[in-house]
Amino acid sequence: MDTLNECKDKMDKTIESLKESFGTLRAGRVTAGLLDKVRVNLYGEMSPIKYGATISSLTPTDLQVKPFDPSTVKDMISGINKADLGCTVTQNGSSIILKFPAPSEDRRKELEKQAKKYAEESKVAIRNIRRDANNAAKKDDTLSEDMEKDLEKEIQKETDNHTKLIDKLLADKINDIETI
Repeated sequence: MDTLNECKDKMDKTIESLKESFGTLRAGRVTAGLLDKVRVNLYGEMSPIKYGATISSLTPTDLQVKPFDPSTVKDMISGINKADLGCTVTQNGSSIILKFPAPSEDRRKELEKQAKKYAEESKVAIRNIRRDANNAAKKDDTLSEDMEKDLEKEIQKETDNHTKLIDKLLADKINDIETI
């Protein structure tokens, strides 16, 4: 049953990855997660912004980025601007303020489309994991034919459960996006 446990673990990791991707999509209140994919030049190396700054929410529409080293402010502003987050970036002393406007109807549709894309990519990953697990079960000479069929049923059950979870997460995210 190592195949089944390995399959579950990989599917769980896919779900976690989807949650992280959804976290980068702004819905309602701005969060530090919006900056997770922002990479900035820190001491000559491109790194996630959170490695060089504290990120906090000031208001439902504003984030504050406070660099650990004030000399990196310009590089952080540059990285944030390149990430094209759709916000206004201003420097306030040694900190950076990001002001996010309420998303327009077009922007919401764009966010929904992106959320659906992330969900579909996760479903494809789940199906690929299922295929690999089924192939591993077929190659396992220690399994009888009945055991192999039972394992394939269990793998399918896990696939169905994870797919339903992806659909639920997507529905929740779309609801968040629509209720801004």
